[in-house]
Amino acid sequence: MFTVIIPVHNKKEYVTAAIDSVLAQTFGEFELILIDDCSTDGSTDLIKPYESEKVTIYNRDTPGPGGYAARNLGVEKANYQWITFLDADDIWYPNHLQTAYELINKYQQVEFFSLSRDKIFKGEKSGFFHPKEEQIEHHIALERFSHKDIFHTNAVVIKKELFITAGGFPAGQCKRGGDSDLWLRLLLNCDSIVVSPIVTSCYALDNSGVIYGKASVENQHPVYKTSIQYMKSHQQGNINAALKKLSNRKNISWLVARKRSGMFTLSDLKVIYFSSLDKKGLKQLIKLINPLHVAKTSTRLRKISS
Repeated sequence: MFTVIIPVHNKKEYVTAAIDSVLAQTFGEFELILIDDCSTDGSTDLIKPYESEKVTIYNRDTPGPGGYAARNLGVEKANYQWITFLDADDIWYPNHLQTAYELINKYQQVEFFSLSRDKIFKGEKSGFFHPKEEQIEHHIALERFSHKDIFHTNAVVIKKELFITAGGFPAGQCKRGGDSDLWLRLLLNCDSIVVSPIVTSCYALDNSGVIYGKASVENQHPVYKTSIQYMKSHQQGNINAALKKLSNRKNISWLVARKRSGMFTLSDLKVIYFSSLDKKGLKQLIKLINPLHVAKTSTRLRKISS
């Protein structure tokens, strides 16, 4: 029924908990594929004992940013039609695959499912929770996605055919943001999705080693390029409006991170669709550029006075 894919790159401290959470699923019709993405911290030795008829290990020669290439390899090797992912530093709750199984049986024409998830950040528990179980058309899902991240790698279930049609994770094309780019391409290649309020996983941001909001990012988010490519060949107003809003949300978030890293310049704003900014985006943008404007004005005044 399910292929579960875990990319492993230097996650010695957490990987066994991730694997054990998969093996503890109440629904047992699955295979687990572990992709050792050139670990150097001893993770390789920890995962070897798990190899069995149910658990297969593949090794890559070169580690890939974001685990995108590793996940794509896992899908390539998958024997089952439903694809699921788990990060090596997170866990599933025992109900994850059972919940997915029941939803798939209930909505037999749907190829993309999003479940609710917990999140641990700075020791505090929160998460994202869909308000109710429902099937929604892809343009409505895209509108919701333009406002907040309604998908997460640990909490999606994707039919293999749709994953392949959408092009998989953008390995070699970006270092970050490739997951959001895939969710967008999946939405653009399906008719509808199903969301569920049932919480089945926990995203432990504290385990990731990433300093939230301060990571080194490029000057444009991958969804920006995908959105441009789609809009060039499609004239659907509601979808294109949502694409611009999604692109703005993701790009502004990255520009804020670039500013915190001292990398932001005003030329980076060329990726923003100013006419599509909502109130929240406009406020963020003002905060983003105002200190730079003030700093430049102060410099000019000092030069004049001297």
